[in-house]
Amino acid sequence: MKIIKGIPASSGKVAGKTFKVKIELDTTDNRPAHVSFDMEIKQFTDASSFVKEKLHSHVHESRIFAAHIEILDDITARVIAKIEQNKEDAVSAVQETCSEVCALFAEIEDDYLRARSDDIADVCRQLIFALTRQNENPFSSMPENSILIADNLSVSDTVMIDKSKLAGIILRKGSRTSHIAILARDNAIPLVLRTGDAIDAIPDGEPVVIDGDKGEIMIAFEESLLSEFFQATSEKKDEVSPVGGAVGTSTGEVSVYANAGSLADIEKAIALGADGVGLLRTEFIFMQGSTFPDEEMQYEFYLACAKACHEKILTIRTLDTGADKQLPYVKIETEENPVFGLRGIRFSLAYPDIFKVQLRAILRTSRLGNVRIMFPMITSLDEYNSAASLLMECKSELKNEGLAFDDTLRAGIMIETPAAVMLADDFAQQAAFFSIGTNDLTQYILAVDRNNPYAENACDSFHSAVVKSISAVMASSRKYGIDASVCGEMASDTRATEMLLNLSVRKLSVTGSLIPSIKAQIKKLI
Repeated sequence: MKIIKGIPASSGKVAGKTFKVKIELDTTDNRPAHVSFDMEIKQFTDASSFVKEKLHSHVHESRIFAAHIEILDDITARVIAKIEQNKEDAVSAVQETCSEVCALFAEIEDDYLRARSDDIADVCRQLIFALTRQNENPFSSMPENSILIADNLSVSDTVMIDKSKLAGIILRKGSRTSHIAILARDNAIPLVLRTGDAIDAIPDGEPVVIDGDKGEIMIAFEESLLSEFFQATSEKKDEVSPVGGAVGTSTGEVSVYANAGSLADIEKAIALGADGVGLLRTEFIFMQGSTFPDEEMQYEFYLACAKACHEKILTIRTLDTGADKQLPYVKIETEENPVFGLRGIRFSLAYPDIFKVQLRAILRTSRLGNVRIMFPMITSLDEYNSAASLLMECKSELKNEGLAFDDTLRAGIMIETPAAVMLADDFAQQAAFFSIGTNDLTQYILAVDRNNPYAENACDSFHSAVVKSISAVMASSRKYGIDASVCGEMASDTRATEMLLNLSVRKLSVTGSLIPSIKAQIKKLI
């Protein structure tokens, strides 16, 4: 038996035969040349309407298609403006718009947000398909029980796939935070990413077993492996189902919260048994428009999220942006090392008027009684106290205006830098709670940029220095009696669950679709 290693992206084990496909976009515009740019606009708007209608027909399958509709609406306006102003054809206008918008996301440090550039490129690709009338379905001949092998897949590719024939997916490239990975997890389709050139050695139609938990692909195996494999798979399926409420252990209850970036994320997580939301990223609402969202827009969004939690905790992280994840409408001077620059709470304190708009919207939402607020990238008591003072200012303003809010609301902080770990005792006497962000904490402790190709093996959250840091923060939280949770990829990794429990972690915030499997893992360990 031969084993090919990749990156695990969607759990589960499955056996099937390979179906290899190469998806290419021909950007050659074969349409007749048009003298009238009004005609170019007409053809583009027709293509846009066609793509939107197709997306609408799949909205019920996943929240991702609704997000693509929002992207399409924004791109449509930009492309029409380009055709009108630059007097260029529709295909070129789509390509240029795609390049410009994706460039805004390309340098973003946050995996979740950076991966959204894939969605923008996907929507633009669908527009070009519609404009150039490329309608061939590369998956039409895929047989039953197929393991799909491709360089990469987009969300729009999945629309063409007969999922009843799809057993699993193997990709040469890809990201665990991409929407194709999210779709795979939502639909319980095992997925292994970033296998590189190793998949070239797998013939089309070859029997394979893929393990989405370990990121392994098994080929040239003996038939006896299949019976063992199917027995183990059956047992695992029986274990994993939505579980409501905290999971009891011999040393207390363990709560499993969700990481979320949208209202749809929250709704999905709550339906899967989440005990609340441990991290609501607010960056995406800031990156969708052409200017900062105003107080009412933010308030309506946060309020809808809080209501969707059905009185369970909603933890809202304030804007975590900066030169490394630049907002399209804010020009920040280019930094040599943006990961270490103006980001997180530093950005918010540099723009207090913008920060206060968000604080006011969150405070107004807190009247429901289930809202928590936390500040990202805190490295000093001065930063925390400055942000907390602005929060107090907003409380005074709202009180004078007669607007309701939770006057007892205090801010927690993300622990994601060595400085925050070293000052954990001091922070525990000031902050309302801790949320340990293992993604950034790992890269800062190990001095490895987690987006650098070298980081694949070097940026290890199981490194003893990272584990000792988590242990120290948990000790500080116990010493001063404040809540502490762990979020990030580590919390979502079932290999880390036992270790985190042994470190006295009793609150995990994980990828929403993994809540049942994490709860099942906890039940096995108690």
